[in-house]
Amino acid sequence: MEPVFTVDTLRLSNWIATASKLETNHAHFVAADIPATRRRILEVSQGRCRFTIADPGPFVQFREAHAYAGALAIKFLSWNCFGRCETNVARGANHHLSLHIPLTGGFEASQEGETVTVRPGDMLVVSSPGVVRRWWEGPCDLLNVMINRDAVLGAFARLPGGQALAEMPLTLVDLRKQVTLALFIENLVRDLGSAAPAFSTAGALPHVERLLLTLVAGALREAQGLAADRAVSTVAPYYVLRAEDYMRRHHAGKVRMSDVAAACGVSVRTLHYGFAKFRDRGPADVLRDIRLAQARHALIEARITGLKVAEIATRAGFPNASQFSRDYRAHFGESPSATLRAAFG
Repeated sequence: MEPVFTVDTLRLSNWIATASKLETNHAHFVAADIPATRRRILEVSQGRCRFTIADPGPFVQFREAHAYAGALAIKFLSWNCFGRCETNVARGANHHLSLHIPLTGGFEASQEGETVTVRPGDMLVVSSPGVVRRWWEGPCDLLNVMINRDAVLGAFARLPGGQALAEMPLTLVDLRKQVTLALFIENLVRDLGSAAPAFSTAGALPHVERLLLTLVAGALREAQGLAADRAVSTVAPYYVLRAEDYMRRHHAGKVRMSDVAAACGVSVRTLHYGFAKFRDRGPADVLRDIRLAQARHALIEARITGLKVAEIATRAGFPNASQFSRDYRAHFGESPSATLRAAFG
């Protein structure tokens, strides 16, 4: 697949060169070793993102340059290293919407059991909460566009079915078929790298954010086969959403479906029907995935908390350690102990 963007077409070489100057609105970082790279990624993500590398070969350099325009953050990340690299991001309910665009190399990503392969020419849209893994091998250049959640909800609220768009799981967009969106991102990046950015002025910012999000929403609809006038009735009804919220708040304890149904004001039969129709699985399956996501987040943070696997399993709502290990391995492709060891790596 041919790339839509390159470092040259986006003029990122000049952007990176000027990023360390105090008079610009850029920030710049360079690291020549794995520990410094890991610390930097933890720092800028406020502890939400963990970077690991397995069987490392030569680690030449990690570079980062980023700029801001209102609710938009544009980041260029470059890994010049060899080995299997991986990032794990624990996304909360209010996490920003992220557009991941590989410029050279590519990566694979997974969330909630779904895995996608992303190559130059693609754009991965990450919006929903949960742990997101990305892994790749060899040098990789990545452009990230991150948009504040409040701005996303505000813009999507004006669009038919906008709430559903804001909560989509991993979605792959072919930028070659989204010419207007691709050109807008290219012009945005170029503008922020100029001496006097026009898009970041007070008068332009609201329009820039709204237009970008409108174009992203259109790309999401097309990628998911959604018509612009799709009826709101296809969105999960209130009791399914309320049930999911109830399970998130009570996942650590014993959750009975009769209690969930009562909290939502429906019968158990209606609860199961709603999940089967709008989530393609039962409420118990959703509860298990919620608990697994919470457990993975706790395992990633174990270096700070000092918790052990058994404690984390119990706190996540798994009284049976053996069942927890089996479910965890089936869901994430590795054992809880492996995740815990990586947290201390």
